[in-house]
Amino acid sequence: MSNFIIKKIFFTALILLPFFAFAQSITLSTDSEIVQTDALFGFVLTAEGSFDSIEEPDFANFTVENRSQSQSNSISIINGKFEKKSSITYSYALRAEKAGVFEIGPASLKVKGKTIKSNKVTITVTGQGGSSAPANSNSAQNVPQNEAESDATDENYYEKRANSLMSPLSEWEKKTPDYFIRTVVNPPSGLYAGEPLTVTYYLFIKPNSISDINPYKFPVFDNCWKDEKGETRLNFKRLSIDGKVYDYAPIKTYILIPDGTTDTVEGTQMIMDVIIGSFFSTRKVTISSVGVKVPLKPMPEKEAHKNGVYGDFQILTDKGSLTLDKDNMLETLTFSIKGCGNFQDVGIELEKDPMLKIFSPEINSSVSVTPKGYCGVKTYKFMVKGLRRGETVLKVRPFEFFSRDNGWQKPEIPDIKVSVKDVQGVEEEEKTSVAHSFELLKELPADLKKYEITPLTEKSWFRVALALPFIMIFVSFMIRIAKNIRTRRDGSRNAKMGKWKDKIQRSNDYAELLNSFYGALEELYNIRLKGERLNTLKQKYEGKIDNITDFVRKIEEISYSGMSNADISELKNEAIKLLDPRGLKK
Repeated sequence: MSNFIIKKIFFTALILLPFFAFAQSITLSTDSEIVQTDALFGFVLTAEGSFDSIEEPDFANFTVENRSQSQSNSISIINGKFEKKSSITYSYALRAEKAGVFEIGPASLKVKGKTIKSNKVTITVTGQGGSSAPANSNSAQNVPQNEAESDATDENYYEKRANSLMSPLSEWEKKTPDYFIRTVVNPPSGLYAGEPLTVTYYLFIKPNSISDINPYKFPVFDNCWKDEKGETRLNFKRLSIDGKVYDYAPIKTYILIPDGTTDTVEGTQMIMDVIIGSFFSTRKVTISSVGVKVPLKPMPEKEAHKNGVYGDFQILTDKGSLTLDKDNMLETLTFSIKGCGNFQDVGIELEKDPMLKIFSPEINSSVSVTPKGYCGVKTYKFMVKGLRRGETVLKVRPFEFFSRDNGWQKPEIPDIKVSVKDVQGVEEEEKTSVAHSFELLKELPADLKKYEITPLTEKSWFRVALALPFIMIFVSFMIRIAKNIRTRRDGSRNAKMGKWKDKIQRSNDYAELLNSFYGALEELYNIRLKGERLNTLKQKYEGKIDNITDFVRKIEEISYSGMSNADISELKNEAIKLLDPRGLKK
């Protein structure tokens, strides 16, 4: 058989491959047939083959906390026989509403007018409420937030929540006991307004059980200055909690310094997907941390120390005196602030002196998180120039700082003596005046004839008349270009607007609606909300997007309250109305 015939048969087989008929099947399964009231458990629908549509089962007596979808396709040729396998998997996180014995199913497939039904699954729900969920529950991100929020108002909040690596599992972590994110705040309690703190997120897993992670949402903190330290790779260590062995690794550390405008520092949840299994057989578990709410107390006697900052500092200078003369017209003066505390607000200011010109300082910081706190060195380099001859004293504007161990302190900073000997580099040369004589031009005769000899091409009116047609053509061309640009821009914006409106209308839950709304704002109006602090947005846009931030906060509050199965049609319409240019504040 020639190569040409073989190639022809091969390509014909590839063309006919999609028309081969393959068996269809649909099955239901669960990770736990006996659950407790109000407990989460996993439920999976798997459909294989080629079909027209899927009808999902009725989940009466259960609440669908989360739903995700995955799809796979494979084609193989074995002994000359083509075989195609395709499957769709729906993964659910269900919550039992009441005690009893309930059936879920059947689900069904529609194949060319025929119906293929699945099996049924029997779930026994016991009456005793449980605080733990099955190990392989597919989602924890929509566990009601009100439990964590209600505890946060208690003065023993941090003692009730796991706040160290060795603490027993908290009520939140027991909901996904095999995979969870632990939030560790340091110092754990009794923080003062303006005192630096660190919030570290640790991933805890069953030993050697995951293949990858996918961060879905990082926390956002309000009412504070923030710096962050991300881990380049997960370096797992091992420990035992309540007799169970875990691998744990830090994910991200945030250094926070409260801005003093409120009595709490708040942060949203961290949410991520943990990928479990091998390359050919994987599944996803969505986990989340608790929201952070750190209560703050004012520093003692703050009214008497209005300019005080939190910390324990030492002030050093490299010089005790300065001499400015013709050989040294500018001098550099360096101050160093060493210690631990609020390096964001502490600083050196020099008092003004009419005999000196003090340039803005060059500021450098070398600060990091240490076992003693947020510690390091902050340097100020001032350039000083003399303006008048004489002697003067350079003074540092006083400030105070407060620490737990030493209370209020006022650092002693010696005055810097300055001697200005010269204010110019060279003496001014004496100015001498030189007399010049000029001969006056005699008046021209009255009968002298004068002729115009300027060429026509050099006359102003001729140049204007010559350039006028070109100017008109150029202006018309620019107007036409501007109209075309405006038309294309309007068409592009309308197309983008239609795309985002359709995407918002197809949102299935609050998270998808909120992500679509974020994307539309950024693409249409270059307004970036995701990952931004609320105070920063208010300062940046000066109240012009208050209606948008109010809408986003409303969705987040509803999402955290656990109302994931509520109707979001009105929220979709409100989001579309806000995206309309007439819906935005000008």
